[in-house]
Amino acid sequence: MASPMSMASPCYSTDDDLSSKGTPNLVFKEPEYPVVIVDQKYCSNCAMQLMFEKNHGVEEKFKISDDDGNIVFRANKKKNGYRVMVDESGQPVISFTTKHISMHRRRQAYKGDHNEHHRLFTVKKTRGPKSLRYDVYMASNMTESTFNYRVYDNFKNGTSIIFAQDKTTVLAQLHTHVTRQKTVKPQDKFSVSLSPNVDKAFVSALLIIREEVRKSRYKGYES
Repeated sequence: MASPMSMASPCYSTDDDLSSKGTPNLVFKEPEYPVVIVDQKYCSNCAMQLMFEKNHGVEEKFKISDDDGNIVFRANKKKNGYRVMVDESGQPVISFTTKHISMHRRRQAYKGDHNEHHRLFTVKKTRGPKSLRYDVYMASNMTESTFNYRVYDNFKNGTSIIFAQDKTTVLAQLHTHVTRQKTVKPQDKFSVSLSPNVDKAFVSALLIIREEVRKSRYKGYES
C-alpha cells in the first residue's frame, strides 16, 4: 500500500502562509516517531488504507474497514450529546461530544467511554479564505496557542490531509474532493491513506468529527 507521501503533494493554501508570496515549496514527510494518541496497538509499521462509510437512518452511523474489508471501528447514533466509537469486539475506543459547545464548533474527545473523564484532545474548527481547518489540541496543550495536529480541507486544490504542527509531517491523506460550496452534499464513502506508525483510532475519530461538522455545514448550521 502506497503511503500518503507517494501521492500528489498536499500543499496547504496561502491563507496559512505568513508571507504574501504564495504557497511555500514544502517537502512532505512521514512521521519520524510513532504517533500514538489512543493506543500503541492501533499503529502499524506499514502504510495502510482505511475505508470510511457513512450510513443513514440506521443505528450504526459510521463504519471503518481495513484493506481486506475487515471492520475495525464502528460508531453508533449519538446519545446524550456523545458518540462512541467501538472496536470490532464492541469495546469503547474513543468517545466525543457531538454538540456545538462554542462558536468554533469545539468537540472534546475522551479515551474509552466519556464517563471515565480521560480527555485526550479538543478539536476546533476555523475558516480561512481557501480552507476549512479542524485544529487538534491535546489535553496537555493548556494554552492552545498553536495546534498539535490539523485536518486541512484545501478548497484551492480539493485535497484534505491530516498533518502535524510543523505542517510537513503528514499523518494521513483523504481520497475525496473537498469544496467550499455548502450545497454539495458530503460523500457517504471515501478512503484514507495512513502513514506508517500512525494511530488509526485517532485518525478515524478525527474523520468522524470532520464529517459531523461538514454535515451540519451542509445543512446550513455552520457560520
